[in-house]
Formats: sequence, C-alpha cells, structure tokens
Amino acid sequence: MARRWQIAPRTHQDIVSQVLANRGVRDEDVVSFLSPDWDRDVISPWEFTHMRQAVDVLFASLERGDKIVIHGDYDADGVSGSSLLFLALQEVTAKLGMPFVVEVFLPDREQDGYGVAMHTIERIAAEGAKLLVTVDCGIAAGLELDRAHELGMRGIVCDHHQLGAHLPTHAVLLHPLAPGETYANKTLCGTGVAFKFANAIIDEARRRGADLPEGHEKWYLDLVAIATVTDVMPLKGENRALESFGLKVLNKTRRPGLRAILETSGTELGDIDTQAIGFRIGPRLNAAGRLASAHIAFKAITAPTHEEALVAAAELERLNRERQRIFAEAYAEARVIAAEQARGASVLVVHAEHWLPGIVGLIAGRLVGDFGLPAFALTKVGEHFVGSGRTAAGLHLVEAMNACGEVFVKKGGHPQACGLTIISEKHVHQFREEVNAYARSVFGDGEVEATLEIDAVLDARLATLHLAERLQTLEPFGEGNRPPVFALPRVTVMAAETMGATRSHLRLTVLGQDGGVMKCVGFGMGAKAQQLPMGSVIDAAVEMGVNVWNGRREAQLRLVDLGANLC
Repeated sequence: MARRWQIAPRTHQDIVSQVLANRGVRDEDVVSFLSPDWDRDVISPWEFTHMRQAVDVLFASLERGDKIVIHGDYDADGVSGSSLLFLALQEVTAKLGMPFVVEVFLPDREQDGYGVAMHTIERIAAEGAKLLVTVDCGIAAGLELDRAHELGMRGIVCDHHQLGAHLPTHAVLLHPLAPGETYANKTLCGTGVAFKFANAIIDEARRRGADLPEGHEKWYLDLVAIATVTDVMPLKGENRALESFGLKVLNKTRRPGLRAILETSGTELGDIDTQAIGFRIGPRLNAAGRLASAHIAFKAITAPTHEEALVAAAELERLNRERQRIFAEAYAEARVIAAEQARGASVLVVHAEHWLPGIVGLIAGRLVGDFGLPAFALTKVGEHFVGSGRTAAGLHLVEAMNACGEVFVKKGGHPQACGLTIISEKHVHQFREEVNAYARSVFGDGEVEATLEIDAVLDARLATLHLAERLQTLEPFGEGNRPPVFALPRVTVMAAETMGATRSHLRLTVLGQDGGVMKCVGFGMGAKAQQLPMGSVIDAAVEMGVNVWNGRREAQLRLVDLGANLC
C-alpha cells in the first residue's frame, strides 16, 4: 500500500533541532534528553505503592526456605524478566547464606496458552510451592491467583499489561497501572517491573549485611534493555534512561548466554544498539517460545558457563532459521488474504487452520507494515482460533476488542499489541465485521490512509557524516523516539542495482537538485531496481546512519520509501 508522506512543519533551521522539536522535546529539555542521568531520571523502586510489602513477603519465604516459583511469559520480555529475577535471587541468597529454592515456569504457547492457567496453579501447588511470583503476566489472572491463595500460596504480581476484569484479590501487585498506584512511569515493560523488584530486593539484602555495592543492580540492565525494545515500550522519560544505561551494560555484558547469542548472530560487543536488539537478539529469544519451549531462551540467558551457553544459543539459532522459513510460507498466504480484504477495510483480520501459533503475531506485524492498517492474524488450535493483533493509525486494540460481542474465549494485551482466542470460525467472521465497524466509528467512513512521517526535507549536500553523527546523539531510537526520516525530493537516479547474497537488497545512487551525490541502501527492496532506470526522477525517504567498514566511517542513507507523493 502506498503511503502518504506527512512532512513536519519547518520550525528550526538546524536539522537536529527540528527533529527534537518533532519529538515534542522542548528547548529547555534538550540537554536532559540528550544526556540521560541516573539520579535525575531513574525512579526509586520504593516509589511503588506495595514494594515494601512485596519485599517483606519475599524475604519471609526465603527465611522459611519456602519453594518459590517464578511464572513468566514465553516472549522475550517474559523470559528476560524471569531470568533477571531468578539471577538476582540466586545472587542475594548466596550473599546472605539463605537456601535457594527457586524454580522458573514458562508456559507452553499451545498447551498452556498466554498468561496464568488454572491447571498450572493446581500443578505448582501440588508440587509444594508456597510463593508464586508472576513476571509479565498475572494481572488478568485474578481467578487463578485467588485459587493459588486457596491452595496456600502467597502471590506477587510483576506485570504491565492491561488490567483484567477481576484483579487478584490476595496477591501483592507491582503494576504501574494498578488502582491507586502512584509510581510515575506507567510504561515499564514486564522486565522493567521485575528489575524494580530486584533492585528493592538488593537494597534489602544490603541492609541485612549482604556484600553488594551501591549501584550493583545496574548490572541487570542488559536484560531491561532487551525487553524494553522487544516489547515496544516508549523510549521516553525513565524508559529512555533505562535503555540508554542498559545498552552500555549490554555492550560489555558478562553473561555467557548473551555473549553466545551475540556470537551466533554475528553481533560484536560494542556494536549493539536498539536495532541489533530488535532484529538480532529479540527474534532469537522469541524463536524458542514460538516454535519450541521458552525454557531454551531462559537456559541461554542464565547459563553459568560459555560451553552451556553455546549449546543453548546454537539451538536458538536453529529455531530462528526455522521460524524464518515457516513465517515466509505462511505470510505469503496471509498477504493474499489481506490484499482481498484491504480495499475498503479499516482493519485486517486473516485466519487459517494450519499456521503455527507462534508466528501469528509476526504475520499481523508484517501486515501492518505492508498495508498500513491494524491487523489481526489467527490460526486454529483445538476448537478455537488463537491469534495476535498489531495496531496502526492509533487504533487502541484492547478498546477495539472490548467493543465486540461475545466472540472471545479470552483476550488481553496492550493498546498497540494484543492476544486473543476466538470461539470458532463463525465467530472470527463476526469479529471481523464488528472490529471493522468499531474502527469506522473511530476513523470515520473514509479509507484509512497509511502515512509516513517525514522530519524534514534534506538537501543532498547536507547528508554528511557530520550530520549522521549528530543524529546519533538522539539514540536510543525506538517507540516514541523513532529514527529520523528525511525526504529527498526529485532526485535523479544515477545507478540502481541489487546487492546481497540473494540479491534482495537495493543499492541506489542519486543526484540531488543541489548537485550533491548520495548513495542509498534499501534492505529488502531489490525488486525495485528494475523500476528505477538511469535518469528517472524520484522522491526518496531515507534514514541516516553511520556505516563503518575496514575502519572507515561514512554516512549511510537507508531507504524507507520511494516514489510517494509529497504533501
């Protein structure tokens, strides 16, 4: 689907100042935005309303030698948060000479489904657990956690998802959106909440005499950095500081597992940014829960030796390659279905009986990118259809689902990403009609138009290494602070050729109106080479970065879009 380019009004002569203004950064806040500060920007974990209670409950269990179960989720956020809390408890108990009786449970996507299942509660209780700590799940499992209480388990919830209809009655809630919660950052990921809990646990352990230096908790920020990006949390305020410091820790991580994942993915320490997390680390961690067991990712992260880490990382690499193959086949089918729906639709709802449950979220996300519409993708699991949704154009997915009739077995998630289980294929069709009706009430009856936000029009002679390096000071990029995009209007094609082992990428050389020559790279755009004869005049949208090759640094322009109409 063609995208309409929306160019921001020019308010600043300087390009970087213009980008900051486009991000809503006021002139008086520029210095603090560009230079995150731990003491200024990071909030004390004790600001959580119930943190003291959660720490007391945990240490009471540790003192009694109770069996503690950490119940995570099967995605990168849930696995990272569960790993973080597990490792923190392992370290604290060793420092205090306490017994370490802690297990991690990560649900199976097909057998257990999303969140906390009642049968899991029954089994964990039967196996002797006395404390259940949920990470990246639990807030929508009020009935299940109430059952855990009946079976003699205390509960602590570390979550950030939308609240369920029935909140846990007896568990301690560490959740930024919990009723009455005063913690200022409402957009922590699940691992972020787990980090706050671990930070408070370390504080308490230090108070009890543990040899843990001030600031020791920062060594866990590598996992927070991974989860904040993979769960698409906005990189503003405290999150920006956590991500910024987390990237520093990640680039010198001491974890054998993360080092092994970096090694197998061809990523060097020192070169890790949010793109490396989003396109290399995150997909490998997620591949375990999508195709096999999330415990493989957990074992990789928590591996005590390099040898054990390499075994787990190699399995993640194999699963990720298999995931890529399976996804490519399924997406080809999904795209045909979506293309038939797209004309006149406000929301895409595609389904099949044979797609792997672990890839439907990827299908929905790719459909959003290709069609610019909110999308749901579902596949049949047993009698029901299980799926995921990804948003576009500002549609609040949870509100959209809530506006639909009695079609769900269960549903939940975030405004921008959600999970759902629908009763039957008949109800999938009903859901498609009702969610589109809701979207039309939000967007109006006109066709939903995909847009590309452009930060500024860029003259060719300004596309220099100096500007690219200045733009790097705006990192980390991600949700809420997207990489800047610039328009190159009416540039003349000098050369267009394919590149890469599969010739799937585009190398484009263009001449700007001011006489400057620019070299651009379009990843996955190789098919467009034949449509760009020498001498043709096009509009191009690009991101700027710095490419380092054989010790030489140069500005790199990455193509985002071609041939759109300027507006």
